[in-house]
Amino acid sequence: MICPRCHRGYADRSYAFCPDDGARLVQSLSAAQPAQPTRQFGAVLEDRYVIQGFIGAGGMSRVYLAVDSHTKEQVAVKILNRNFAADRTQRERFLRELEVAAELGHPNIIRVLDAGERKDGSPFIVLELLTGESLGALLRREVAVSEAVALPLIRQAASALAAAHAAGIVHRDVKPDNMFLVRSSSGPRVLKMMDFGFAKVRSGPVTAAGLVLGTVPYMAPEQALADPVDGRTDVYALGVTMFRMLAGQLPFSSPDDVVVVAQHACAPAPRLSAIRPGIDRRLEALVATALRKLPGNRFDSMQSLLEDVERILGARHGAPIGAPLRRSPDVYEPVNPAAREALKFLRRQLP
Repeated sequence: MICPRCHRGYADRSYAFCPDDGARLVQSLSAAQPAQPTRQFGAVLEDRYVIQGFIGAGGMSRVYLAVDSHTKEQVAVKILNRNFAADRTQRERFLRELEVAAELGHPNIIRVLDAGERKDGSPFIVLELLTGESLGALLRREVAVSEAVALPLIRQAASALAAAHAAGIVHRDVKPDNMFLVRSSSGPRVLKMMDFGFAKVRSGPVTAAGLVLGTVPYMAPEQALADPVDGRTDVYALGVTMFRMLAGQLPFSSPDDVVVVAQHACAPAPRLSAIRPGIDRRLEALVATALRKLPGNRFDSMQSLLEDVERILGARHGAPIGAPLRRSPDVYEPVNPAAREALKFLRRQLP
């Protein structure tokens, strides 16, 4: 019996559900096709990719299961929604994932295999087909994970982002739903970073000045206020992700997004140990350092964060180094005049 979510195999047929993630076991993965029926069934893209089913949709695109008629392998095809296809900025943002893949061949970043255009002018990209679930789905089911589960996943995410930063790419939308977990029948979970559509690349941004992109609960202060961003912006978002994994909740939350932005910019993050007593103090310090308001007070790079994760795991010699508090108190200082005015407004939103 095989788990369709994590691909772990079980010789004991008395199991009905996977002990690891709770999914109902099946006799073969073909019985767990990761797609739903679609009216696009049988459509052929570029005389090569045959649509087999519907996988899911986002704000800008829809993702389909397809078969590559050249290789006979299943792939995922992401198609930009028709109403965005005529917008040059949206097309460039959509195809940025292809640009990122061309520069990076990292095992923890989803592979982009091909790209093309439908007859109606909508661009599409072809991705490796991943079977499993996102970290976001795992956390919605399990609420939180243990340190033993979290640390290897954090290490993989940091490794992928460090490689992207080394190539001049800042993700700008780091969050659990953009991290996909894949596991072979015998090995540990492999994390794949996905969705570089909001990424800022070395060749220059395609976003207008002052335009904020990303996901509010995971945004660093500088990103939320439309100040300049760099790799330390992703460090902050990974810090929020780590907090969510270990605490079972976000460091800041409110029904009002404006209040959440104000909390990110002005309010200190809660200590992990206050929510999860007994947590490894080294890990608590790592998360707290990533969540500092001033970029200059965080880890100076994702590589530095990665190396400290490896020290905690025992994969690298020595104790975690952390980062000095270069400016105290750790209060965000806006760069642009508009950000300074926005911060004044945000401060008034908090008690």
